[in-house]
Amino acid sequence: MKRVVALFDVAARFADRLPKAGPDVFLDHLLGQQIPGDTLAPQAPSADGVRLMTAHAAKGLEWDVVAVAGVQEGAWPDLRGRGSLLGSQELVDVLAAGDDSGATSALQAVAARLAEERRLFYVAITRARTHLLATAVRSDDQQPSRFLDELMPTDGDERPLTRVPRGLDLPSVVAELRAVVTSPTNNEQAGRRKAAAAAQLARLAAAEVPGADPRDWYGLAPLSDDRGLVDDDELVKLSPSRLEAFARCPLRWLLESAGGTSGDSMSQGIGTLIHALAQQVADEGVPADEVGALLQERLASAIKRVDLGSGWFAVKQRERAAEMVQKLAEWLRTNTRVLVAAEQGFEVTVGRGVLKGQVDRLEQDADGGLFVVDLKTGKHAATGAELAVHAQLGSYQVAVEEGAFDELAPGARTSSGAALVQLGTKPAKAEYAQEPLSKSPDPGWALTMIERSAQGMAGNVFAAIDNDMCRSCPVRTSCPVRDEGRQVTA
Repeated sequence: MKRVVALFDVAARFADRLPKAGPDVFLDHLLGQQIPGDTLAPQAPSADGVRLMTAHAAKGLEWDVVAVAGVQEGAWPDLRGRGSLLGSQELVDVLAAGDDSGATSALQAVAARLAEERRLFYVAITRARTHLLATAVRSDDQQPSRFLDELMPTDGDERPLTRVPRGLDLPSVVAELRAVVTSPTNNEQAGRRKAAAAAQLARLAAAEVPGADPRDWYGLAPLSDDRGLVDDDELVKLSPSRLEAFARCPLRWLLESAGGTSGDSMSQGIGTLIHALAQQVADEGVPADEVGALLQERLASAIKRVDLGSGWFAVKQRERAAEMVQKLAEWLRTNTRVLVAAEQGFEVTVGRGVLKGQVDRLEQDADGGLFVVDLKTGKHAATGAELAVHAQLGSYQVAVEEGAFDELAPGARTSSGAALVQLGTKPAKAEYAQEPLSKSPDPGWALTMIERSAQGMAGNVFAAIDNDMCRSCPVRTSCPVRDEGRQVTA
């Protein structure tokens, strides 16, 4: 009966994951399991089993052998505050104590949490009848808990380390044998150990144990293909919005272009909505003095279809969207250039690259020159130094001078500059302009930047560059300059 209940439990969990799968798929799932799946159904504890639980759950129970794992400073004791976001528990404590000073001492609060953690540790270590094992590790980032010194004081300044024996599993055996074979030590004894380890690895490889065959070892296989991403006789597709990303870190550009992105965020969804509203009022030719009210009205209607979650965070997102719309309306009211097109796509060949993108607004000034505007809804604003060589704006100016918009404005190949309209930043100023390329100390900098980017994007080597955007990089676990992505060496 117990096995039948377990089978029903496995079937229920399988149906939750793959609700449309049939019995054949479920049977393949069962036959493919090397280790039987555990059941979450309540059951009586086995006398021969090991119980895994928290220290709180162990209160009132006893065993012959107890292991208390992870006794690390910062984890045990954990002195972080456990109150709510608004500190309601601290307010209750103040009112209960009749303290009208406004807050309790921070030192007293830490002392109380330390005492609570010490009592919890005492509960854990007193569950053992005969044997107690407490474990911790010491490294650059982790230190053993002060509770270990209270449990078993040491005479020295540091607690002596205990070498952990190799695990009784195949991956651990393979790892130890590989470490011996690849050891840089070269002497007679090391040679004999390497030969013995190599012989055992050969046996395991013949038995198809994963990781035993050197052909599967990471870093030993030669490059499968050393050609560039684009053949020499082919053009390179360039996106103006991605040129800056390539200049900042070529490796991140490559990985993100291959799908290494974190997906659309809520902020990106709001940004898309703001761009859509801006295009609507531009296409409809709404008078400048009516834009503000119309944008707010349409935002209130459209934002209902955007999933902002609930609670105070959703309220803040709505307020931020309303502020961006208001800032957009104010900028439109003071903008004196003539609108030529909104959300206008273009494609032009520049050297070896094919520059293809879409401008938010294409405008024309009084002298007949074309001016490109890019609406930004992010919180980061380009500085003056960044603006002068902003890759995206520079590429827009090159597109103008290369005739990308000849159909809309015949003969207008003079760029009057480009600008970022920062809607998501706090300063009241919205427009940050890049001067025309013709007035730059180096008029050809943007064209040179595009040609170098095309050459680099077509290559076979992509450097990882440490920069101020690394912390939010979605592919940092694959980056050799970050701890999360650095290669593990023997």
